[in-house]
Amino acid sequence: MDTKKKKKWLGHIGIVLTYIVLGFAVIAALFPLAWVASTSIKPGNEVFSNPPYWIPKMPTLSNYLLVLTESSIPRAFLNSMIVGGISTVIALLLGGSAGYAFARFKFRGSKGLSLFMLISQMLPLTVLMIPMYYMENAVGLVDTKLGLAIAHLAISMPLVTWMAKGYFKGIPKEIEEAAVMDGCSTIQMLSKIVIPLLKPALAATGIYAFISSWNEFAIANVLTRSESSRTVPLALSEFSSFYRVDWGQTMAAAMLITIPIIIVFMLVQKQFVEGLASGAVKG
Repeated sequence: MDTKKKKKWLGHIGIVLTYIVLGFAVIAALFPLAWVASTSIKPGNEVFSNPPYWIPKMPTLSNYLLVLTESSIPRAFLNSMIVGGISTVIALLLGGSAGYAFARFKFRGSKGLSLFMLISQMLPLTVLMIPMYYMENAVGLVDTKLGLAIAHLAISMPLVTWMAKGYFKGIPKEIEEAAVMDGCSTIQMLSKIVIPLLKPALAATGIYAFISSWNEFAIANVLTRSESSRTVPLALSEFSSFYRVDWGQTMAAAMLITIPIIIVFMLVQKQFVEGLASGAVKG
């Protein structure tokens, strides 16, 4: 076999091995979700069957009906949407503005300050919860959706700012200067030139901020007291008690919480991938 054919065969083998590895990775990632979906449609007597089986013998939707009609999941779902939406909008506005300032303006301590924001992500949430509670209690924001959304900024804002800084650095400054020379104000230049160029990047950043808020449990557990502001991670914990866990309803609730995020991600998958690639190349 000559060298060209050998390289060609090695290339094919490499592609096959890559797909095999990716296939195992996909199976490993989907296995827990598949088990959750299977358990969610099992009646109580089949959940603890030994040996366990994937396909229920008597599938039922009663777990879903009970979750939707007799639990706080629907209210918590709406609360999470509101809290996540508010947190995402504020994070994009403030984090995007800060990222633009770090990328375009040189001032004393800019590098150290931007690095300090990223290092703050290393702090455990338990360190931040008590100060957050006292500050929000002082201004009457405890047990409110707005207060929880503002608290979630401590999770998303540093990385949103850092990501935005990389995205803005990837846009040549000459484009902005040309827009200003053509008569655009700063606001017009940003809204008509810069932001449209960064739509995929902003989509990726917004998804990160929303999911960070959607999945957060510890801060929400400290800052909320009633169903009017409790989010889905807290509502999910209601299905377990000290003596018993209703696994069927727990898994049904988990599916109801997970499916909307999967749908949203699939709808914006293209923009998300383009945004991540943009940050990787231009940041």
